[in-house]
Amino acid sequence: MIYGQSIDCPFLIGGIFMNIEFDVIIIGAGPSGLFCGSNIKNKKILILEKNNSPGKKLLISGGGKCNFSNTDDLKELITHYGNKKNFIKKALYHFSNKELLEKIDFEYIIQENKVFPKSMRSKTVLNWLMKKCEENRVDIIYNSKVINVKKIDSKFVVETENKTYYSDYLIVSTGGKSYPSLGTTGDGYKIAKKFGHNIIQPKPALTPIFIKDYYFSDLSGFSTEVILRIKKEKFFGKLLFTHKGFSGPVILNSSRLISNGNEITISFVKFETEDNFREDFIKTINNNKNKEIFFVLKRYNLSKRFIAIMFKTLKLNKKTKCGNISKNDRNKIINFLYNHKFVVDRIGDFNIAMVTSGGVDTTEINSKTFESKLIKNLYFIGEVLDVDGDTGGYNIQWAFSSAKSAADNISYK
Repeated sequence: MIYGQSIDCPFLIGGIFMNIEFDVIIIGAGPSGLFCGSNIKNKKILILEKNNSPGKKLLISGGGKCNFSNTDDLKELITHYGNKKNFIKKALYHFSNKELLEKIDFEYIIQENKVFPKSMRSKTVLNWLMKKCEENRVDIIYNSKVINVKKIDSKFVVETENKTYYSDYLIVSTGGKSYPSLGTTGDGYKIAKKFGHNIIQPKPALTPIFIKDYYFSDLSGFSTEVILRIKKEKFFGKLLFTHKGFSGPVILNSSRLISNGNEITISFVKFETEDNFREDFIKTINNNKNKEIFFVLKRYNLSKRFIAIMFKTLKLNKKTKCGNISKNDRNKIINFLYNHKFVVDRIGDFNIAMVTSGGVDTTEINSKTFESKLIKNLYFIGEVLDVDGDTGGYNIQWAFSSAKSAADNISYK
């Protein structure tokens, strides 16, 4: 049974009202909590959700289209979670993207390895999760914010604003801190701390960045393939120009490594080294001495608008012939195109970040079962953990894989 209001039916024992006891309590009705609840076998399960409805963040994922997985093979899939490959691989091998696609009962489509419901509506994914919970007789109580959690002997005591519940197992699936307007305000971190867990400092991830002294506003909405360098890390992918900075997959996927005030380097040309580009550029201008440099630069897949901004910024004459360009101006162009350095004014905050980097320290969590190494029968799944994936369906797949691993472990206890 799924309750739509924050009510329950206490037992009457010996004339005294007693709170209902459950085998398993799950805090949070997002994709990880719902999927976990629907997969736990032979247990009485309660999901507590502080919002008035489930899956609020899921409903806005992918612009409401919900890119819920990816068709990468497993060896490639596990490389899309930053430096967490060793922690996440057991869960992804236990319940892979292929197994997820075999389990769902709605039609889906694949676009550039990204998996969407055929309806292109995130509601389709949420409806499927809710249906599976109902089939598994999971109780869900909404408007039920957890205000305190403790463990007395072998029982977890979960206090909400309206009621107190008891369980043998407790699963925290509260998400991170991104989109706090949808209820993800870091509640799970407080619970983890209560039980002695370390929290890796949460920060926004999969978020755009804002650039100091930005002069590409006129290119807002335009995208191009670039090479991005952050310290010793190198990223390849599509960069999107915005009114005040950069977005696009190459920025989103690297944003976990970027902090306010950082310097980043962007190459707008596809050469492995600066020497390779310099050699090619000098050869090109030498072979086109009577042509205007402005038009010769187009061979590097640079748009006219981009080249115009470069010439204005570098104070170059658009009509200069290749044969007349000075060595100094030549070096300016090479640096602008290959070693263009930007200072990050700030990264997008939690209000616009798709996910959270940081969270419950994974060194304190069993990577096979997601049970706490500190507290028996306490589990953490999904985004509340210090795990964040790239854009492209990796984070929702992680929610499902971690949830299934925990559910299977509890089912056979």
